[in-house]
Amino acid sequence: MSVLQKISDWMTPKMPLLIIAVLAIGLLFPDTMGKLCPYITVLMCAQTFFSSLGGSFHDLIRMFAHPKPILLCLLTVHILMPLIAFGVGTWVFPEQPLYALGFVLIEASPVAIASLMWVSLGSGNVELCLSVVLFDTLLSPLILPLTLRVLCGSVVALDTAGMIRNLAIMTVLPATAAMLLCRFKGKPFCTRIKSRSGLFTKLIMLIVISANVTRSVPMLQQINGELLLLMFLTFLFRPLGLLIGYGLSRLFRFPRDITLTVTVDSGTKNIAAASTIAAQYFPAAAAFTPSISPMFSQFCTSIAVQLFQRSRAKANSK
Repeated sequence: MSVLQKISDWMTPKMPLLIIAVLAIGLLFPDTMGKLCPYITVLMCAQTFFSSLGGSFHDLIRMFAHPKPILLCLLTVHILMPLIAFGVGTWVFPEQPLYALGFVLIEASPVAIASLMWVSLGSGNVELCLSVVLFDTLLSPLILPLTLRVLCGSVVALDTAGMIRNLAIMTVLPATAAMLLCRFKGKPFCTRIKSRSGLFTKLIMLIVISANVTRSVPMLQQINGELLLLMFLTFLFRPLGLLIGYGLSRLFRFPRDITLTVTVDSGTKNIAAASTIAAQYFPAAAAFTPSISPMFSQFCTSIAVQLFQRSRAKANSK
């Protein structure tokens, strides 16, 4: 095993702590980390490309043979959670509609590519997870702007065409390029490249998170009770998505690996894409929650995976 692979493996279970560290760096050194903001779209393209390696168009077609887990993920990610976010946001902050928009922006975002890391770590169904991520990534340029227009169209003017274009550049094009490479070079070749680029993709994610949070510094300098409540609700939404995914999986009596995958995919959003879109198209109040949410997301997902691992260990010991 190479040194880079060892570093990548060491980083995987420690990602929640590393994310807190890079968030602190972004908040403490906003002028320095903020210089990376113009390059976030390019970094997101690279991360999406390398993380999508190993998936193929055949995998997307084959997943429709057993569509129930995927449909439940999409139901949670793109219908239940955005509606809950909009309802809670407008109820708690009736005079701050941009806060509700920030909630909806996060909850309507596609499933995070980082979910592959957690599903693999928890011995879930990696093939199903990759299919969900790729399928949702390809749909995101349509679903995210449409959800924002339906729920928040009266709050702020929306550049729907611009959001579709940016999401296509950050997600659809690199994911499609990765699947085309798999089609012509073969899955073993792409899987080998993906394995070797694991450290690279983790570092990109940390850099993007640190750069995006710099946009929240002006609001955090004026912290008050309202912002503390906003941060608390931002945290609560993360385990809520995981719990809904877990509850639906138990309701349909999925096997353990499918249950883990649906749970993680239901609660792990591509917040980097959400915060990038928020920074480019919306005021700072709407970008605040997407900027700080990665800290809560990775922490809650890691706890969920640890609970699954302990449950499996207890079952195996009986």
